[in-house]
Amino acid sequence: MAKKSKSSNNVDKINVRMYRVGTGDFFLLQFKKKTKVTFNLMIDCGCIHGGKTDFEDKVEDLNALTKGIIDLLIVTHEHADHINGFEKASPLFDKKLTFKKVWFAWTEADENFANTFRKEHAKIKMAVQGATLRLNQLKKDKAFDKIYAKDSNQPLMIQATNHFIESLNGLDELNYYSGLQASTIPTMEDILRNFKVIKGNTVVEFWEPGNVIENLAGAEGIRFLVLGPPKNNTYIKKEEVSGEGYEKRDKKSTMEMAFLNVFDKGHVTNSELMPFDDKYILQEPDANPIVTSYQSSAWRTIDHEWLFSAGSLALRHETSINNTSLAVAIQFTDSERVLLFPGDAEQGSWLSWHDNLEWSFKDKDNETKKVNAEYILNHTVFYKVGHHLSQNGTAKRKGLEMMKQEDIAAMATLDFKKINTVWLNTMPNDLIGEELIRKTKGKFFFLGDRKNILKNIKTNRVTISQTNLKNLEKWNKPFDGKIFIDYEVKG
Repeated sequence: MAKKSKSSNNVDKINVRMYRVGTGDFFLLQFKKKTKVTFNLMIDCGCIHGGKTDFEDKVEDLNALTKGIIDLLIVTHEHADHINGFEKASPLFDKKLTFKKVWFAWTEADENFANTFRKEHAKIKMAVQGATLRLNQLKKDKAFDKIYAKDSNQPLMIQATNHFIESLNGLDELNYYSGLQASTIPTMEDILRNFKVIKGNTVVEFWEPGNVIENLAGAEGIRFLVLGPPKNNTYIKKEEVSGEGYEKRDKKSTMEMAFLNVFDKGHVTNSELMPFDDKYILQEPDANPIVTSYQSSAWRTIDHEWLFSAGSLALRHETSINNTSLAVAIQFTDSERVLLFPGDAEQGSWLSWHDNLEWSFKDKDNETKKVNAEYILNHTVFYKVGHHLSQNGTAKRKGLEMMKQEDIAAMATLDFKKINTVWLNTMPNDLIGEELIRKTKGKFFFLGDRKNILKNIKTNRVTISQTNLKNLEKWNKPFDGKIFIDYEVKG
């Protein structure tokens, strides 16, 4: 008979602290053996539109709780709402905090495939940034007033164009890098070293789907199961998957290669990327009377139309970056209860977890056990809601419907006080919100003003019981006015 492991020295509870920084992720998980904290885990530190004052008091609180020692930092992905706090509070991280170990996704490793992946994404970032700058300059110069001068709906057209530009500004803000050069792409490790988060003695590790990490010093009795990001680029590019979404899927679009080529070389030189045959290209456009005629009337021109491809390009790029999130399940080895932290993984990543992926480990009876994604979801008792409660941040059939634990709890990092206005179209998703309130029986914690968030969840498409709403109020109210929300998960 296999000898059972002694559990007296194992972590038996985890306290999850979600810091109120705005729409963005900043967590501290303290692993405990009885009442003693033996391991400090930090996950991300960011907030959209976040400034220095948004982070300082939270980082000070983090320092006091941990006595300046973070055993492990997990950085899920590169979007600003997950990492800009490291820059804003850099002096505090430098002087007061020591990080023993930092984990990144495999996409951040200094290896050929990962480097190629980053260069491709950098090219897209530069294209979006370039288009955003041009459109903002055109708006400043009132170019669209002239273009729509003879349009009967001129005010509406200008309003719509300005809204598009503002939306693109919001998407561009997610891209943390600025002034990128395709030949010198910084890794997340480079960035965190620059902000003095990673120092000389910090251990840096990279993980990929299927990895199992167990019994770290101070975290005995805990295993980490790595779910994403996927190694298959097809999954990385998927925003929404048929049958997994909570809203109607948008029309599928394709990458604008001609658009990228313009920003890569200054002008389109490859005839294969042109929208028409070579014979239709004017060899001396400046001297051509047709061109002169059209340029004399702003409303006739289409000089800037191609810039509007930046919208679909930026959205697809945001999806790809979200799907590079280092998604981890934190599991108590004895009870097999799971805390799920998917970062901003969208449905493509969720679907990849179910694609012949297995995790192998020794169970409490020292028997080899192989498990799949459904097992992990079935055992989830705490869920950090994906992508700020948006419709594409949580899978349906291969996600939320597989979470079946009676005592499950959830936290959502959504705050209307700090949010990109373009996100208001999808955050919060009412169907996911209602389902989580029902599943958790009200044990659902909101980072921002819950009354406002609930108002947007309680649509005519859903029905929420008064009992669950009262329970939600009971669980959240003790943290009103505080800079954090705490919830303890028992092993």
